[in-house]
Amino acid sequence: MEQSPEQWLASMQARADEMVRQSQEIQQSLQEMSETAAEPDGAVAVTVSANGALKDLHIDKRALHRGPDRLKDTILQLAGQAQAKVAGRVVDTVEPVAGSAGLDFLRTQLPADPEAAEPRPARPADDDFDDEPPQTFLR
Repeated sequence: MEQSPEQWLASMQARADEMVRQSQEIQQSLQEMSETAAEPDGAVAVTVSANGALKDLHIDKRALHRGPDRLKDTILQLAGQAQAKVAGRVVDTVEPVAGSAGLDFLRTQLPADPEAAEPRPARPADDDFDDEPPQTFLR
């Protein structure tokens, strides 16, 4: 049975309305999403938002006794773990509506698995500048 132009238009409008609704739900979920990675003893914990940006940082007095280099390495490691966890949740949230092409693009924007990354060489103690801008995985 062939649709009339009015039926076709109504069908298209219903599909568009559903897409808008799904988009709003995803946007709300992403705004509320965060992940935390913490050391087993809770001395350091890092929380990131859905885009991988630092949202909260907890440093216990015990962690301060480690020295700046160990503390920095711990924070960076935990941030990478939290970003990897939140990236997986972002994919799970977006997958139902993004389709395979959308997910393929999204995956190219995600941070690498911190467990698979090679350790970065330590910089000399007198090198106190940050030569890399903060990175997020969603644009």
